[in-house]
Amino acid sequence: MRALLVVVLVLGGLYGGYWFIGARAAEQGAERVFTELAARGYVAEREALSVVGFPSRFDVTVTAPRLSDPVRGIGWQAPFVQVFSLSYKPWHLIAALPNEQKLTLPGQEITIGSTRMQGSVEVSPTPSLPLKRLDGVAEGVSLRSTAGWALAAASANIAVHAQEANVQQVALRLLDLLPDQRLTALLSAQTALPERISRMDVLADVTLAGPVALSGSVLPGMEAIALREAHLIWGPMTLRASGTLRPDDLGQAEGKIDLRIEGWREGFLAAQALGLIPQQFAVAAENVLAGLAAQSGDAAVLELPLLMQNGRMMLGPVPLGAAPLLR
Repeated sequence: MRALLVVVLVLGGLYGGYWFIGARAAEQGAERVFTELAARGYVAEREALSVVGFPSRFDVTVTAPRLSDPVRGIGWQAPFVQVFSLSYKPWHLIAALPNEQKLTLPGQEITIGSTRMQGSVEVSPTPSLPLKRLDGVAEGVSLRSTAGWALAAASANIAVHAQEANVQQVALRLLDLLPDQRLTALLSAQTALPERISRMDVLADVTLAGPVALSGSVLPGMEAIALREAHLIWGPMTLRASGTLRPDDLGQAEGKIDLRIEGWREGFLAAQALGLIPQQFAVAAENVLAGLAAQSGDAAVLELPLLMQNGRMMLGPVPLGAAPLLR
């Protein structure tokens, strides 16, 4: 019995020593983030930094963090941020964010509110710390800008899971999205679309130029997006999309996305109200789209490609302007 007690005490002492060494390493790692950001010319400040959780966890709390890029006019601040990990699995991190944060962009400051915002990151325990998976959830989300706009969502979920050959599988879901009131007022006057978007889902495989690793300071460039499925439900309009895009030599999207739009006329009226379709082409474009819908056997359903080529974007025969940048 005495020998067993000695073994327990020795093992307990060794584990306690491991925790204090690990806690010190976690504290130094967090401090190093602020030091390295400051060395690159960013503003990286905080009021306090602490590590607790003995004996089974490393709980890092940063009080009043403030990060900004004075050159680009971008910044973020919050009352606190907490990062947790199990002491026997320090490569799996869980973060908790406060109910209110501030995001600064050129010309405006955005207040981000939520009833819950959490995320987790798991990396492989190798020197480069490559990303295995990232998951985030937010509930009761609201964004209010000093520029006068606001939007909200009942919930938002994002998941990024590493696949083979530098491919990241990305999933995104938004429920009960409420766009800015000025937008909804504009659309409600000209369409039958309600003020809330019921659901938006995206599932895509994103191919990057290299692996995503926490040890790297630059995110690898994007080489392709394979959109497996996108789904949007907005009142009488339902949209489904799939296809593949790649950046051209100038970084603009090139490829084709196949669309299926049920209740397409409401979407057309919305695009027209937002100025996405030039007024001089509106009547001709609507007639062409109506003809295409008639060929499908259901005049309320439209199936056509969204083409991006040579820096331009076309919805079937309708020009939509410049293609978006992918890198």
